[in-house]
Amino acid sequence: MTTQPRGDRSVRNGPPKHEPAATGATVDLDSRHVWWGSIYGALIGIGLALAGLAIGFGVTGMAGDTKSYWYLSRTAGVVAYLLLWGSVAWGLLLSSRIGKGRLKPPALLDAHQFLSSLAVGFALFHGLILMGDQYLSFPLTAVLVPFAGTYKPALVAAGQIGLWLALLLVVSFYVRKRMGQKRWRTLHYVSFIGFWAVFLHSVFIGSESGQPWLLVTYAATAGSVLFLTFYRVLAAGQKGRKPAVAGQ
Repeated sequence: MTTQPRGDRSVRNGPPKHEPAATGATVDLDSRHVWWGSIYGALIGIGLALAGLAIGFGVTGMAGDTKSYWYLSRTAGVVAYLLLWGSVAWGLLLSSRIGKGRLKPPALLDAHQFLSSLAVGFALFHGLILMGDQYLSFPLTAVLVPFAGTYKPALVAAGQIGLWLALLLVVSFYVRKRMGQKRWRTLHYVSFIGFWAVFLHSVFIGSESGQPWLLVTYAATAGSVLFLTFYRVLAAGQKGRKPAVAGQ
């Protein structure tokens, strides 16, 4: 009896839709599962941005000599920082061996996209609502354009740059196929620049930065990002120095 060749399994099942992670794990980036986080996060993020814009313009009727704008902005800023940290940490976990077998790549990517979109939404709320603050008097350009304002321009610009880089990464997920996998993955290295820019903005401009609980939070989040980054670099180096196999 003649046996038919089995052929390449990837050919029989159609073109692969997954991108290998740094550890050899595969993530189906076209699966509906990994899109839910991006969709939900984007919807909530857009809602937060519109809410901040409406309150900042006084559409909601919130006006007068009140510190509510400042308190809302500061709270949203801390939340945005924590969400951005979670997104970066999730991305590093996705591309490293930590949690391999327990943390599933699709779930990590889903959470990564959700946290990224949510972080952008809270960051926009954090900035846009300050347009209503009579003490700081932030116009729209000063909120969105780096160095356009007069209040601590360098530190404010650090947060704005981090915001725009995070927004760029969120948008890149939707145009990944047009960009190509290699460019898309390379672009994600700017997330480290964005995180550390926001870290500087949060630590040195925040009025509550001197509070012990917030200092511990900043130290823990920054330390974990450093640890995961070095772990990933070292793991990639170990993988690149695999011993040669005899006969090859």
